[in-house]
Amino acid sequence: PGGRLREQRDTVYQLLSEIPGVSTTKPKGALYCFPKLDARKFNISSDQKFVYDLLLEKKMLVVAGTGFNWPEPDHFRVVFLPDIVTLKDAVGRLKSFLENYRQTDPEKGS
Repeated sequence: PGGRLREQRDTVYQLLSEIPGVSTTKPKGALYCFPKLDARKFNISSDQKFVYDLLLEKKMLVVAGTGFNWPEPDHFRVVFLPDIVTLKDAVGRLKSFLENYRQTDPEKGS
């Protein structure tokens, strides 16, 4: 109980939970969160495209949920090992990215 890792976990959990269209479960022993995106809200059909779009726009890398055999393209994984300042910045950039994000279909261009 207590300590740096708990503070980092609690911070990331709280900040992710405050983003509209994102939900997550508080980890009990892992060093990462596995948030769910509202696929309808963000028009997500590919979590890999979501990860790539985030990387291009915000220079921030998360891991697609399908990379962990999650069957739907609506999750991603974020590690909470960085310091609190870095975590707050990263989740802030994610929130900013998601404010106007609607995934486009690369084949249709929409």
